[in-house]
Amino acid sequence: MRVVAVLLTGWAVLTAVERWAERAPWPSAVLAGLLWSCVVAGAWWFAEWTQLTRATAHREHDGFGRRENRSAESAAEARSGMPGRDHPG
Repeated sequence: MRVVAVLLTGWAVLTAVERWAERAPWPSAVLAGLLWSCVVAGAWWFAEWTQLTRATAHREHDGFGRRENRSAESAAEARSGMPGRDHPG
């Protein structure tokens, strides 16, 4: 969803830049703005994608045993019936 917002916002801004700063006619400015906004949105998507895979890999291969702690916390929550509490009362 953010990539679409970047694409549309970039298209509007870059079309305006092409129209007024470069003095391009409207049809040419719209096409050039679309081209550059696709480049920007593609770079944005790639950056998000690489950060997502990095965060997922870090979470799965955490050397501090957090995965085990999460499952122990979930078991404690199930026993107590309340999230975040290790024991009832």
